[in-house]
Amino acid sequence: MFKTTHLYKIINKNVVITCSRRQNTVAEVGQSFRHRAWLLARERYKGHEHVHYSSVLETNIKPSFSIPEAQQHLPDDWMDDYEFYQGAQEGATKQGTPDPSLPASKVPCNGCGADLHCSNASLPGYIPSEIFRGRTQQELQTITCKRCHFLNQYNIALDVEVAPSTYVDTISRIQDKFALAIVLVDLLDFPCSIWPGMQNILGAKRPVFLVGNKVDLLPRDSNIYLQHIKDSLQREFIKHGGGDGLNIKNVSLISAKTGYGIEELITQLHKTWAYKGDVYLVGCTNVGKSSLFNILLNSDYCRPEASDLVRKATTCPWPGTTLKLLRFPILRPSSDRVYQRFQRLVSERSEKAAIEKERRAVARETGSAAAAQPVAPVGRTFDRRESVNDAFAMAGGSRPITTLNDRHKDYKEARWVYDTPGVMQPDQISPLLTAEELVKLQPATMIRPRAFRLRPQMSILLGGLARLDLLEIRSPRKHFDWLKVFVFASEHLPIMIADTEAAESVYKRYVGSPFLGVPFASEDLEARLRRWPGLQCKDGDIVLASQGRNEGTRLNCDITLSSAGWMGFLLPGHSECRLRAWTPQAAGIYRREPALIPLADRLVGKHIRYSLAYNTTKPFVYKK
Repeated sequence: MFKTTHLYKIINKNVVITCSRRQNTVAEVGQSFRHRAWLLARERYKGHEHVHYSSVLETNIKPSFSIPEAQQHLPDDWMDDYEFYQGAQEGATKQGTPDPSLPASKVPCNGCGADLHCSNASLPGYIPSEIFRGRTQQELQTITCKRCHFLNQYNIALDVEVAPSTYVDTISRIQDKFALAIVLVDLLDFPCSIWPGMQNILGAKRPVFLVGNKVDLLPRDSNIYLQHIKDSLQREFIKHGGGDGLNIKNVSLISAKTGYGIEELITQLHKTWAYKGDVYLVGCTNVGKSSLFNILLNSDYCRPEASDLVRKATTCPWPGTTLKLLRFPILRPSSDRVYQRFQRLVSERSEKAAIEKERRAVARETGSAAAAQPVAPVGRTFDRRESVNDAFAMAGGSRPITTLNDRHKDYKEARWVYDTPGVMQPDQISPLLTAEELVKLQPATMIRPRAFRLRPQMSILLGGLARLDLLEIRSPRKHFDWLKVFVFASEHLPIMIADTEAAESVYKRYVGSPFLGVPFASEDLEARLRRWPGLQCKDGDIVLASQGRNEGTRLNCDITLSSAGWMGFLLPGHSECRLRAWTPQAAGIYRREPALIPLADRLVGKHIRYSLAYNTTKPFVYKK
């Protein structure tokens, strides 16, 4: 009995020792894991003094922000693309030569609307004299200028001499016209894409349609997010564009890329404006006027026989792609045509609802942002275009020259849609950027909010285009010393967080490198940076305060950072903070209240241990 009891004691003692050792081992492993994670986090930032966070270092995607390959040089044989080019003579340059002795034509370019000529290569509408000389008016109507040709065929933007006053003078034609104005605004860049002089040109009595473009790129934070965006757009337009003095008939949200909202816009145009007069597309540069022009050209708003005869406007992210006025004839919305169109829309309703339901199911299951984007194909009720008038048909080895003759009796009393040139808004930084840099600025899909904890005396850099300093924060909550910041911008723009006192030196060190992304140069970086103006701060700090309503759930406000994007802020109740914003030439810095995406906190994940960042998640939710 004694031996058995003694044996049990020995076994129990061994079990206790073994369990204790295992607990200590687990504790040591857990501690070493956390310690290792902390060491790895610090290891990444060795050699990056005063830098607390870098999206390039954290996500290890430095190759994604690498400087692109060298810019494509002008091809030697580009003039061979033109049908009427007969080849270079012996000893002549393959780039073509101007001839100031030949008078300019009265024929506008099919891409930008500038009158075709061969006198000066730096002016809009230029084509080499080897192509221009001897062409009839009908032949010229099938030609695009050199600038539009390079944009379409090679994605190269050629510099042209266009004074800012030229843009305004061209648009000023609308002042004496009985016409409706469709004012287009970039939803990713407002109020910076709202021209403050709009009221002076449009007047108080002219009917205006306010249209926000690129809605497909905004994150979906609730089921009613579109109505909130529409209200915010109208509020900012009234505030910055003189909207109180404008006769706003309709506010619409569209995507000229996916077709969303286009059919509804056409319905409202038929209902409100009918066939009373012409329609002008106006707005700042790069808001999507030419894209909307192209999609309306192939819709029920254009005469079907004219769609193939009117070349599409040149579309490119380069500002000011439309230099003069392009136009197409409007289809008269008679009661019979309106009814036929209504029947088509009703017949397509169930099919579109089924497709939307399927897309929503795919988005929920896979988290695909592309499936969650608002999409609506633009159909056509009337299609009586004759095949013999196909400008691209081949017959007898040559292409028939078929163009729209606006002097024909069928178009004598026609109403027209005009695509106007973009107005250069001083708050936009796009004129400072190259074509490759502008592509980096434009999100490819729905914006995915990125969230960070910013502490006092820290600065957040959005690429090399913007900077925001958190100077101080006051809160009654104990141990609360950080501000939750949401960044809404293209994922191609890296983010860096550094000490405010060293932010300027950090910027100078990393600007032009993959750590800040934009600006960059593929060949002569020093020359590019010499032309770059750097960042300047806006006079006066920005003070944000939370009154306690909807504490911890809704963003308090946004601060726009010109064309680079914007930042939203989530303050706890009864808190206050002081911020300072920087952009090139201090352009486009505005406080927007309420926030455009007020429930963005739903669209980010949990805080990452040993980091200032939060996890990113899908940029959409389907709930109230």
